[in-house]
Amino acid sequence: MKLLASDFDNTLWFNDHMKEEDVKAILEFQKQGNLFGVCSGRCLHGIVNPSLPYHLDHDFYILLSGALILNKDKEVIFERQIPLSLVQEIYDFVEHIDMSIVYNDTMYKIYQVKKNDYHGVELDSLSELQTDMVSAFSFHYELDQIDQATLTTQKILAQFGDVIEAYQNNQHIDLVAKGCSKGHGMQIIQDYFDLSPKDIYGIGDSWNDLPMLDAIENGYTFTYAPKEVKKHAKKVVTSVAECIYDIKNIK
Repeated sequence: MKLLASDFDNTLWFNDHMKEEDVKAILEFQKQGNLFGVCSGRCLHGIVNPSLPYHLDHDFYILLSGALILNKDKEVIFERQIPLSLVQEIYDFVEHIDMSIVYNDTMYKIYQVKKNDYHGVELDSLSELQTDMVSAFSFHYELDQIDQATLTTQKILAQFGDVIEAYQNNQHIDLVAKGCSKGHGMQIIQDYFDLSPKDIYGIGDSWNDLPMLDAIENGYTFTYAPKEVKKHAKKVVTSVAECIYDIKNIK
Protein backbone atom coordinates (compact mmCIF):
# COMPACT_ATOMS: atom_id res chain seq x y z
CA MET A 1 0.00 0.00 0.00
CA LYS A 2 1.26 3.46 -0.94
CA LEU A 3 0.17 6.87 0.34
CA LEU A 4 0.07 10.13 -1.61
CA ALA A 5 -0.47 13.50 0.04
CA SER A 6 -1.35 16.36 -2.29
CA ASP A 7 -1.26 20.09 -1.81
CA PHE A 8 -4.58 21.67 -2.85
CA ASP A 9 -4.29 25.08 -4.51
CA ASN A 10 -2.49 25.06 -7.87
CA THR A 11 -1.79 21.37 -7.37
CA LEU A 12 -5.18 19.70 -7.21
CA TRP A 13 -7.45 22.75 -7.44
CA PHE A 14 -7.07 25.40 -10.14
CA ASN A 15 -9.18 28.54 -9.60
CA ASP A 16 -12.57 26.85 -10.01
CA HIS A 17 -11.95 23.24 -11.01
CA MET A 18 -9.98 20.05 -10.66
CA LYS A 19 -8.51 18.39 -13.74
CA GLU A 20 -10.63 15.48 -14.86
CA GLU A 21 -7.55 13.31 -15.51
CA ASP A 22 -6.31 13.99 -11.95
CA VAL A 23 -9.60 12.94 -10.39
CA LYS A 24 -9.73 9.79 -12.51
CA ALA A 25 -6.16 8.86 -11.55
CA ILE A 26 -6.83 9.46 -7.82
CA LEU A 27 -9.95 7.30 -7.81
CA GLU A 28 -8.10 4.47 -9.57
CA PHE A 29 -5.16 4.86 -7.15
CA GLN A 30 -7.52 4.42 -4.19
CA LYS A 31 -9.43 1.60 -5.88
CA GLN A 32 -6.16 -0.34 -6.04
CA GLY A 33 -5.86 -0.15 -2.24
CA ASN A 34 -3.69 2.94 -1.88
CA LEU A 35 -4.30 6.01 0.26
CA PHE A 36 -4.85 9.60 -0.92
CA GLY A 37 -5.32 12.78 1.08
CA VAL A 38 -4.59 16.49 1.13
CA CYS A 39 -1.73 18.38 2.75
CA SER A 40 -2.88 21.98 2.60
CA GLY A 41 -2.93 25.35 4.29
CA ARG A 42 -6.72 25.37 3.91
CA CYS A 43 -9.26 24.52 6.58
CA LEU A 44 -11.59 21.52 6.18
CA HIS A 45 -14.46 23.56 4.71
CA GLY A 46 -12.11 24.78 1.99
CA ILE A 47 -11.45 21.18 0.96
CA VAL A 48 -14.83 19.46 1.27
CA ASN A 49 -17.01 22.42 0.30
CA PRO A 50 -20.09 20.88 -1.38
CA SER A 51 -19.95 23.54 -4.10
CA LEU A 52 -16.82 21.90 -5.55
CA PRO A 53 -17.67 20.21 -8.87
CA TYR A 54 -15.73 17.04 -8.02
CA HIS A 55 -16.05 14.92 -4.91
CA LEU A 56 -13.16 12.89 -3.57
CA ASP A 57 -13.19 10.69 -0.48
CA HIS A 58 -9.94 11.58 1.25
CA ASP A 59 -8.29 8.98 3.45
CA PHE A 60 -6.77 11.72 5.63
CA TYR A 61 -6.57 15.50 5.91
CA ILE A 62 -3.44 17.47 6.81
CA LEU A 63 -4.94 20.94 7.18
CA LEU A 64 -3.82 24.44 8.15
CA SER A 65 -0.19 23.64 7.31
CA GLY A 66 -0.18 20.77 9.77
CA ALA A 67 -1.96 22.50 12.67
CA LEU A 68 -4.96 20.18 12.27
CA ILE A 69 -4.86 16.56 11.09
CA LEU A 70 -7.97 14.43 10.61
CA ASN A 71 -8.59 10.82 9.64
CA LYS A 72 -10.99 9.63 6.93
CA ASP A 73 -13.95 10.08 9.31
CA LYS A 74 -12.79 13.64 10.09
CA GLU A 75 -11.79 12.69 13.63
CA VAL A 76 -8.91 14.69 15.11
CA ILE A 77 -5.52 12.97 15.06
CA PHE A 78 -3.52 16.09 15.95
CA GLU A 79 -4.35 19.72 16.73
CA ARG A 80 -2.45 22.77 17.96
CA GLN A 81 -3.80 26.32 18.28
CA ILE A 82 -2.53 29.90 18.61
CA PRO A 83 -3.38 32.49 21.32
CA LEU A 84 -5.48 35.30 19.86
CA SER A 85 -3.24 37.77 21.72
CA LEU A 86 -0.28 36.60 19.60
CA VAL A 87 -2.32 37.01 16.41
CA GLN A 88 -3.08 40.59 17.43
CA GLU A 89 0.58 41.28 18.21
CA ILE A 90 1.75 40.02 14.81
CA TYR A 91 -1.09 41.80 13.01
CA ASP A 92 0.02 45.08 14.58
CA PHE A 93 3.67 44.29 13.79
CA VAL A 94 2.98 43.97 10.05
CA GLU A 95 0.85 47.14 10.14
CA HIS A 96 -2.50 45.52 9.45
CA ILE A 97 -1.95 43.68 6.20
CA ASP A 98 -5.14 42.03 4.92
CA MET A 99 -5.70 38.99 7.11
CA SER A 100 -7.88 35.92 7.44
CA ILE A 101 -8.28 33.82 10.58
CA VAL A 102 -9.53 30.24 10.94
CA TYR A 103 -11.50 29.33 14.05
CA ASN A 104 -13.87 26.36 14.39
CA ASP A 105 -13.49 25.64 10.66
CA THR A 106 -14.80 29.10 9.77
CA MET A 107 -12.73 31.76 8.02
CA TYR A 108 -12.94 35.29 9.37
CA LYS A 109 -11.55 38.20 7.34
CA ILE A 110 -10.19 41.63 8.17
CA TYR A 111 -9.50 43.28 4.82
CA GLN A 112 -8.16 46.77 4.19
CA VAL A 113 -7.26 46.37 0.49
CA LYS A 114 -8.78 43.17 -0.86
CA LYS A 115 -12.41 43.23 -1.94
CA ASN A 116 -14.66 41.12 0.27
CA ASP A 117 -16.17 38.07 -1.36
CA TYR A 118 -18.70 35.44 -0.38
CA HIS A 119 -16.11 33.35 1.48
CA GLY A 120 -16.01 33.62 5.26
CA VAL A 121 -17.22 36.19 7.78
CA GLU A 122 -16.19 39.83 7.66
CA LEU A 123 -14.79 41.46 10.82
CA ASP A 124 -13.78 44.99 11.68
CA SER A 125 -11.33 43.88 14.37
CA LEU A 126 -10.03 40.78 16.14
CA SER A 127 -11.90 41.78 19.30
CA GLU A 128 -15.09 40.56 17.61
CA LEU A 129 -13.87 36.97 17.88
CA GLN A 130 -15.28 35.38 21.04
CA THR A 131 -12.31 33.13 21.73
CA ASP A 132 -8.83 33.13 23.27
CA MET A 133 -7.39 30.65 20.75
CA VAL A 134 -7.57 30.23 16.97
CA SER A 135 -6.42 27.48 14.63
CA ALA A 136 -4.39 29.51 12.10
CA PHE A 137 -4.22 32.84 10.30
CA SER A 138 -2.88 34.23 7.03
CA PHE A 139 -1.76 37.50 5.50
CA HIS A 140 -2.64 38.29 1.90
CA TYR A 141 -0.88 40.36 -0.74
CA GLU A 142 -1.80 40.83 -4.38
CA LEU A 143 -0.50 38.43 -7.03
CA ASP A 144 2.17 40.92 -8.19
CA GLN A 145 3.48 41.41 -4.63
CA ILE A 146 5.22 38.06 -4.08
CA ASP A 147 8.51 39.79 -3.21
CA GLN A 148 6.75 41.78 -0.49
CA ALA A 149 5.24 38.59 0.86
CA THR A 150 8.74 37.08 0.99
CA LEU A 151 10.11 40.07 2.90
CA THR A 152 7.22 40.08 5.39
CA THR A 153 7.61 36.34 5.98
CA GLN A 154 11.27 36.91 6.81
CA LYS A 155 10.45 39.80 9.17
CA ILE A 156 7.82 37.76 11.00
CA LEU A 157 10.18 34.84 11.50
CA ALA A 158 12.98 37.14 12.68
CA GLN A 159 10.72 38.72 15.29
CA PHE A 160 8.41 35.85 16.28
CA GLY A 161 10.11 32.70 15.00
CA ASP A 162 10.46 31.29 18.51
CA VAL A 163 6.67 31.12 18.95
CA ILE A 164 5.17 30.89 15.45
CA GLU A 165 5.67 29.23 12.07
CA ALA A 166 5.21 31.33 8.91
CA TYR A 167 5.05 29.72 5.47
CA GLN A 168 4.91 31.68 2.22
CA ASN A 169 2.39 30.37 -0.29
CA ASN A 170 2.96 32.56 -3.35
CA GLN A 171 1.47 35.97 -2.40
CA HIS A 172 0.03 34.60 0.86
CA ILE A 173 1.66 33.94 4.24
CA ASP A 174 0.19 31.14 6.38
CA LEU A 175 0.90 31.20 10.11
CA VAL A 176 0.44 28.31 12.55
CA ALA A 177 1.60 27.29 16.00
CA LYS A 178 5.28 26.61 16.57
CA GLY A 179 6.26 23.10 15.54
CA CYS A 180 3.46 22.68 13.02
CA SER A 181 4.31 22.08 9.38
CA LYS A 182 3.29 19.99 6.43
CA GLY A 183 6.39 17.90 7.08
CA HIS A 184 5.42 17.20 10.68
CA GLY A 185 1.94 16.34 9.42
CA MET A 186 3.39 13.79 7.03
CA GLN A 187 5.30 12.14 9.87
CA ILE A 188 2.11 11.89 11.93
CA ILE A 189 0.20 10.36 9.01
CA GLN A 190 3.01 7.90 8.33
CA ASP A 191 2.86 6.73 11.95
CA TYR A 192 -0.93 6.69 11.94
CA PHE A 193 -1.05 4.27 9.00
CA ASP A 194 2.12 2.46 10.10
CA LEU A 195 3.76 2.75 6.68
CA SER A 196 7.37 2.58 5.59
CA PRO A 197 9.01 5.86 4.44
CA LYS A 198 9.52 4.33 0.98
CA ASP A 199 5.73 4.08 0.56
CA ILE A 200 5.05 7.76 1.39
CA TYR A 201 4.70 10.27 -1.47
CA GLY A 202 3.85 13.95 -1.58
CA ILE A 203 3.29 16.63 -4.22
CA GLY A 204 3.10 20.41 -4.02
CA ASP A 205 3.86 23.54 -6.01
CA SER A 206 5.08 26.32 -3.71
CA TRP A 207 7.44 27.34 -0.92
CA ASN A 208 5.06 26.26 1.82
CA ASP A 209 5.40 22.71 0.51
CA LEU A 210 9.13 22.57 1.25
CA PRO A 211 8.66 21.09 4.76
CA MET A 212 6.62 18.28 3.20
CA LEU A 213 9.11 17.65 0.38
CA ASP A 214 12.01 17.64 2.84
CA ALA A 215 10.30 15.26 5.28
CA ILE A 216 9.74 12.43 2.78
CA GLU A 217 11.85 10.37 0.41
CA ASN A 218 9.49 10.68 -2.55
CA GLY A 219 8.62 14.31 -3.19
CA TYR A 220 7.10 15.61 -6.43
CA THR A 221 6.56 19.11 -7.78
CA PHE A 222 5.59 20.70 -11.09
CA THR A 223 7.22 22.16 -14.16
CA TYR A 224 5.67 25.52 -13.20
CA ALA A 225 6.96 25.48 -9.58
CA PRO A 226 9.64 27.96 -8.42
CA LYS A 227 13.23 26.80 -8.99
CA GLU A 228 13.86 26.47 -5.25
CA VAL A 229 10.91 24.10 -4.88
CA LYS A 230 12.14 21.96 -7.77
CA LYS A 231 15.49 21.57 -6.00
CA HIS A 232 13.73 19.95 -3.02
CA ALA A 233 11.68 17.50 -5.10
CA LYS A 234 12.79 14.07 -6.26
CA LYS A 235 10.80 14.36 -9.50
CA VAL A 236 9.18 17.10 -11.56
CA VAL A 237 5.87 16.36 -13.31
CA THR A 238 3.13 18.18 -15.20
CA SER A 239 0.14 16.99 -13.16
CA VAL A 240 -1.09 14.96 -10.19
CA ALA A 241 -2.15 12.30 -12.69
CA GLU A 242 1.40 12.00 -14.03
CA CYS A 243 2.66 11.75 -10.45
CA ILE A 244 0.27 8.87 -9.73
CA TYR A 245 1.21 7.05 -12.94
CA ASP A 246 4.86 7.33 -11.92
CA ILE A 247 4.14 5.99 -8.42
CA LYS A 248 2.25 3.02 -9.84
CA ASN A 249 5.23 2.16 -12.02
CA ILE A 250 7.67 2.20 -9.10
CA LYS A 251 8.55 -1.33 -8.07
